[in-house]
Amino acid sequence: MAAGDPEMTTSVVADTFLRFKGLERPAVIVTDLGGQARQQAGVRMHIALTRAFDAARIVATREAIREDPVLAGLVGS
Repeated sequence: MAAGDPEMTTSVVADTFLRFKGLERPAVIVTDLGGQARQQAGVRMHIALTRAFDAARIVATREAIREDPVLAGLVGS
């Protein structure tokens, strides 16, 4: 279901956080960390994580998390 679907309030929304248009969601799951331009990665991760008002989950390898400028401090060596 897309973020703009009228039934999104009672269903799971699977969409990019950029389509949320500043709206918050109860939970946000972030996947696919690779492929972002380095100058946009930190800003986009910040935006994605601040859309969640109850829970945010990151699904990624340790290596991908270590390479992310926002998430890098969350994993040990």
